[in-house]
Amino acid sequence: MKRIALVLAPLAFATAVAAQATLPEVADTDGNGTWSLVELQAVWTDMTEEGFAAIDTNVDGAVDTTELQAALDNAVIMPPATN
Repeated sequence: MKRIALVLAPLAFATAVAAQATLPEVADTDGNGTWSLVELQAVWTDMTEEGFAAIDTNVDGAVDTTELQAALDNAVIMPPATN
């Protein structure tokens, strides 16, 4: 039983990593290391203040990489369409 777990654990980890959405390029125009509503609206043009608040889980008025990745992974927002 332990052998099966040892064999399947890396596969489960690889699957979880593969399921993670890739962060799109979002310009941090003020260079502060996080994104504002306006910065995210450059990529997600229909993003509202309510949508931004749903992503800003620590309620600091900015979205960091962890929050944006979680929003994508949990389908709070969808990856932007690529042309």
